[in-house]
Amino acid sequence: MNRVVEDRTVPPHTVIAIDGPAGSGKSTTARALAERFDLLYVDSGAMYRALTWAALDRGQSFADEAGLLAMFTAADLQLDPARRETRVFWDGKDISDQVRTPAIEANVSAVAAHPAIRAAMVERQRSFARRRGVVMEGRDIGSVVFPLASAKIYLDASLAARAERRLNQHRRRGNETEFETVLAEVEARDNRDSSRAESPLSIPPDAVVIDNSRLSLDEQLERTAEAVITVLDEQRPRSLTAASLSSRVTIRYKFAYAVFGPLSRILGLTIHGREHVEFDEGKILAANHVSNLDPPMLAASLEGMGHFRAVAKEELFRFWPSRMIFKLLHSIPIKRSIFDADAFDTAAEYLAEGQNVVFFPEGMRRVVGEPGPVRNGLGQLMMRTEAPAVPVFFRGTTVAVPGSSPNTPLEVTFAPPVRLRALAALRNRLDDRGISRLIAQLFDQIYLELQARSFARTPMTTEERESADRARPKVLRKEAKTFRREKS
Repeated sequence: MNRVVEDRTVPPHTVIAIDGPAGSGKSTTARALAERFDLLYVDSGAMYRALTWAALDRGQSFADEAGLLAMFTAADLQLDPARRETRVFWDGKDISDQVRTPAIEANVSAVAAHPAIRAAMVERQRSFARRRGVVMEGRDIGSVVFPLASAKIYLDASLAARAERRLNQHRRRGNETEFETVLAEVEARDNRDSSRAESPLSIPPDAVVIDNSRLSLDEQLERTAEAVITVLDEQRPRSLTAASLSSRVTIRYKFAYAVFGPLSRILGLTIHGREHVEFDEGKILAANHVSNLDPPMLAASLEGMGHFRAVAKEELFRFWPSRMIFKLLHSIPIKRSIFDADAFDTAAEYLAEGQNVVFFPEGMRRVVGEPGPVRNGLGQLMMRTEAPAVPVFFRGTTVAVPGSSPNTPLEVTFAPPVRLRALAALRNRLDDRGISRLIAQLFDQIYLELQARSFARTPMTTEERESADRARPKVLRKEAKTFRREKS
């Protein structure tokens, strides 16, 4: 059953991601939200601290990634979300007090920096959310662990405020230290977390940023809970009547739907998440790209929903058959080897008018099973227009056959819209190129998550692997040629 919070419902499988630097109040806030919304609280930091404790206890080098991974994989690590602080058990031993000492604090970043360790932790953390709704806190929860979290919060506070909180935590645990020492530790931790190569600390572009430097604990909790409820309300699909949808479909699109709709049914297209596509405002449909069949299948999946403008490579406008089709649907030609200002201007104008734009942010067809990298163009368009972007994931368009089958699953999946809620905060820290990269990295993770969900339904098939092997050399050559200027 859903639980009513201030006369509003919170779905039982809600995932709330809370990120922020050390001492920003993540654990306290996450625990309170979990209790309020009847969700499971998961302290991701405690998992890294537990492995750090085990390495110290056994004399394991922090630089030995393989040794640390073997230790973590073999261990029975359990978390008990107690009221004040999560209880941590390693192979049945309660190490809750040991994982919160200055020695652990000083070394946990070194353990967390290893890619293999983070990958194993992420998989363990995601397993919690497969069972029920969770509130999880950490430093990459909204950007890596749960890129499709129902709601994302980034808690921030001044360095001095965070050091003071950490000092009070140490004293409550009986660890005597000085403010200046803790201040230096927190600042050093910030630097390590922000500069590490693997999943550095950053603000998820779609997170609500809350600076709690001057908030009381009650004010912080209330503001965070209200932000979560607001985001969930924004993400809740709104039904559109058949009449309102029909009025949006022009004769050109009725013709296109008449062609592509039957084709998709012949090929056995399965559509997931169409409720997330509502043409009630200008939206970007940000789709991965593996085949020339992607655009027709996208059109088929939106049959009767309205019309959209597709940004398509200019090469498709050079030959009259394809040029006729793309012009019929008001598509926007784009030069991919440069920043095509004209194409972005046109797309921005359509979005400002409340029209919808299809954008393939990888910039070219990719290898099946290997989505990304997303280029900077999507971030530039989102920042310029502040339009939400609906992630779209295609599977099976390279091996589609009539009727479809478990060996050749044909799917299109829509995720909830991504909105740049953190844009103002990000602009205080980064230039536009840096923000574009964060947006691109978020969509890289979103596509990987959508792919993982699809593979959970139907594992990657032999036909798909063979298709990927055939395509990979050509894709790599084309990528080097198309984006050579971007790399220079």
